[in-house]
Amino acid sequence: MNLIYSISHWIYGQEPLELQFQRIKKYGYDGVEIRINELIGFNLEIIKKYLKDFSLICSSICPNMMFSSDKSKCKNLIDNDKDIQKNSLLYLKKCIEIGVELEAKLVLIVPSGVFNIRDRWTKQNIEACTRALQELGDHAQSVGSILLALEPLNRYENIFLRTCSQALILVKEVHHSRVKMMLDTFHSNIEENNNAEAIRSANRELIHFHVADSNRKSPGRGQINWFEIFRALRDIKYDGAIVGEFLPPHSETFYTCQNKILPEAVIYTKECIEYLKFIENIIIK
Repeated sequence: MNLIYSISHWIYGQEPLELQFQRIKKYGYDGVEIRINELIGFNLEIIKKYLKDFSLICSSICPNMMFSSDKSKCKNLIDNDKDIQKNSLLYLKKCIEIGVELEAKLVLIVPSGVFNIRDRWTKQNIEACTRALQELGDHAQSVGSILLALEPLNRYENIFLRTCSQALILVKEVHHSRVKMMLDTFHSNIEENNNAEAIRSANRELIHFHVADSNRKSPGRGQINWFEIFRALRDIKYDGAIVGEFLPPHSETFYTCQNKILPEAVIYTKECIEYLKFIENIIIK
């Protein structure tokens, strides 16, 4: 096993990017998961500069796949509206290309968009998703060595792709070497019967791993058994990134927190890597 530790930097809200990268390096992380909110205004060169300045890798790309009633903003690969499907594909293809530029291992894919509680797990939607993912897989193959990681979310944020077993069905249906899956402990803690068994079930299809505790605070502040998590990662010989995507509790939805500066996230950044490396040293090394 060769674990690397990374942070999904959008958790820091509106804090200047340089300070975010500086903190991530300070606490001993290896990389950053780069969020692409919008293609217009995304400053690729400044990201490259900060990665180089702080000797960090881009572990992964996190697209802003948000479902919306506003057609111009909606991202959804299985939408009945063909224009939305087309625009979502074009957006993700560009995210893949940016990932190649940043030498990222993979791009996260939430096929039907975050906060889509309309489009269900149906034969028609599975088929539409399969076609879209095959096209994205082909594009990834044509531009570099980058992979795609399907991310199941919890039932309150998505009702199409919620579980490890569903992600594995999609991976099998797509049958493309570039299309794999990931898990996020915050979501899987809600949807899976057992986090560790979900990891073992995913086995070698698991190429990416988000961490946050049951309450979405940093690992160790909730009810998840992190020793069991690391035993399962050891059992499947996981060699991808462990990526912090934790958030402090707020009354509004998690994603509106991007419009603020969140001081608790600073504390969580330090706690996360210290706690998980402690467990890694016991279970794996």
